[in-house]
Amino acid sequence: MNNTMPQVSDIRLMVRAEQPVLSARIKVGYKELEEMFARKREDALRILRKTGIYMTDVPFIIYYDFMNMDLHDLDVEICFPVSCMMEGNEGVQPRVIPSSKVVHCLFRGDYDEMDYLYGEMTSWMMMKGYEPEGTAYEFYYRKKEESYDDRLTKIVLPVKS
Repeated sequence: MNNTMPQVSDIRLMVRAEQPVLSARIKVGYKELEEMFARKREDALRILRKTGIYMTDVPFIIYYDFMNMDLHDLDVEICFPVSCMMEGNEGVQPRVIPSSKVVHCLFRGDYDEMDYLYGEMTSWMMMKGYEPEGTAYEFYYRKKEESYDDRLTKIVLPVKS
């Protein structure tokens, strides 16, 4: 168990620029999510290797309706940020995530321990007069193989306009 504070940054408001991605929106159980993520990553990498284009950031997952998630039937979009629109394949399709106002924070530790930070971020938003849009983005900055205490994740909550 991590003895340090798992929240490693302040909760902040920012405007996120529009982002072209290769993505796949799917329904999947929590236990199958890592395997599906790995498959979609290979689909995206097949395209990127052919074109010579690189990702512009780490992959991320959008959790739709994060406030009422069913862990056995998650509605997620697995995204691979790229610098421009490009052709997709059978596994991932191109789209642009529009610019939006968001609240974000960095978390270090086991994914199973992030719930409290979601609560803190939602409370922070409400205290500042903002309302969550209903989706949550998780950007994964550490490899799965690293210890649970060292996993770094950026949580991003879009704000209703």
